[in-house]
Amino acid sequence: MADFDAAIIICYLQQGEHARELGEFDFESAKDPIIAVYDYFAREIEKATKLGVNKIFIDPAVGLGYTNFYFQYDYVSNRMEYQIKTLLNTFRLRKLGFPVFNQVPSALEIFGEEVRSAQVFSAVFAALGKTDVMRTHEVSKVRAVLETLSLL
Repeated sequence: MADFDAAIIICYLQQGEHARELGEFDFESAKDPIIAVYDYFAREIEKATKLGVNKIFIDPAVGLGYTNFYFQYDYVSNRMEYQIKTLLNTFRLRKLGFPVFNQVPSALEIFGEEVRSAQVFSAVFAALGKTDVMRTHEVSKVRAVLETLSLL
């Protein structure tokens, strides 16, 4: 990465070395999601910068692929609470010195057939939390919402 002056996204992983090794998400450790991820990012940023990587984005992983995150509906309120708290508190990660990337989450079990509207809903929280870069499938709708929020 350093040799090519490429950018990386450091994604928070609660367990394992990669997304396929993740187990159950521990919502108790994420009562304050920023405290849960801050030290992880500090360590990973230190590793990357020591290797000469200077273009870094950090991703607190509100769009996590944990099995129970999306498919065990008993945790819907916990998942949404974690995602919204993380999005609203993204600004606290700026102390690490790098921009924050967030995948704007969806909520199939809540929004049903209108699941893609959930990304517009979530983008509001991401904007309020000062997310630097958002990933969404609903680019034009999210852009319109963000432009409207910028008027406030």
